[in-house]
Amino acid sequence: MNTKTLVVVKGNCPQNHPCPSVPICPVDALKQNGFNAPTVDLDDCIRCGKCTNFCPMNALVLV
Repeated sequence: MNTKTLVVVKGNCPQNHPCPSVPICPVDALKQNGFNAPTVDLDDCIRCGKCTNFCPMNALVLV
């Protein structure tokens, strides 16, 4: 079992465009309201790391 947690580092997110990592999530655990930083549903997140690898600003981090 993966005990890491997906964290959104809002300071790294420009919050001025649709998040490119949201559609990458295979379980739809990432959501975005407008251009705000994405939010994570930790109950749905499987901690696969796809979004962290796809985010160009390193705003999504598994810790």
